[in-house]
Amino acid sequence: MIRRLSMMAMTVCALIAASGGPAGAGPGGAVVLPSPVGALPVGTTTLHLVDPARPDPFAPDRTRELMVSVFYPATDVERHPRAHYVSTELIPGLEQSLGVELPGALTNSHRDAPARAEAAYPVVLYTPGAGVSRLFGTGLAEDLASRGYVVVTVDHTYEAPVVEFPGGRLVRAAAAPNGFDTEIRAKYVATRLLDFRLVLDSLTGLAGGTNPDAEQRALPADLGRILNLDRIGTVGHSSGGYTAVESMHEDRRIDAAVDLDGQLGVDEAFGRAVTEGLDRPTLVLTSAQIEEVGDANPSLNAFWRTATGWKRHLAIHDTAHYDFTDMPLLVPALARPAASTYIGAMAPDRSAALVHGYVAAMFDRFLRDRTDTVLDRPVTEPEVRTIR
Repeated sequence: MIRRLSMMAMTVCALIAASGGPAGAGPGGAVVLPSPVGALPVGTTTLHLVDPARPDPFAPDRTRELMVSVFYPATDVERHPRAHYVSTELIPGLEQSLGVELPGALTNSHRDAPARAEAAYPVVLYTPGAGVSRLFGTGLAEDLASRGYVVVTVDHTYEAPVVEFPGGRLVRAAAAPNGFDTEIRAKYVATRLLDFRLVLDSLTGLAGGTNPDAEQRALPADLGRILNLDRIGTVGHSSGGYTAVESMHEDRRIDAAVDLDGQLGVDEAFGRAVTEGLDRPTLVLTSAQIEEVGDANPSLNAFWRTATGWKRHLAIHDTAHYDFTDMPLLVPALARPAASTYIGAMAPDRSAALVHGYVAAMFDRFLRDRTDTVLDRPVTEPEVRTIR
């Protein structure tokens, strides 16, 4: 089930990217995501990261390179334009060279605004579903940043439909000769785990005063100063959920993980977090669609037997697999019936509020040591039920 939805989502992702977002944007552009609920303004920037010691497994003649977006508490945002949702490199570059803002689908984040250096904030890494762009995690990243987190969303090159590098260079997904089979999905996850290590190493360098960007582009003021790398979380959707949990098993720097509607393995091959157990906290959120199909249950059942850390599994009624991403917010109302394979009956603002709220509660509890979150009391939302 997850495999089939991931394949179909690649097509939807490509269509949204090609159209520049949902219909109805005016000539000056339109913000396409709900406003974050936190009190802090949000800035965003991109980093081009290169791992010179690692040949790319999908293009062995090249070294591995990634594009990531960083969302962070910001200041002086009025002096910085809102970021475009779809293009993070080409359109901003054109705007700078032309001296004008171009219309398009916009986010709530302000491009390259100075970081709010009043504190050091916990860091969260986000990874998308298999074959899906990091852009679909923008709403969650903005919401967390507004609550006082630094969030890094990661595109996995040659897996994402297209990755936009500086200068407008586009790298498309590598061909999969046998389709979206077990072998290619296992290769994706193995690559993602090393990608996360590159990101964390790059952030460590940034906090130490070096610029990890391959082009040495000037970064937002004080960005390196606000990283609290003693408190790190991971969150991912679908295959990204597996990556988030597995990366915590592989890297002791990671303190907490959230799995959004993902099984913890590739088909019958469970991850080491399942087979060997995990001693740090994990939150699993699943859709009504996946609960009905049940293909995540074998790996989750095994994980519950072996994991010794805090763990919770909640399901959200009236949701489908992609309600844990920005997709429901981007699909025009008239097109929602045709997209019912991907998104459920719940209103998109409501599903976003629930997902964002529970993810934030997880990191508030385990990266900030708060004891007053929704995870510290019985569930009261009628759409949410505790599985285990």
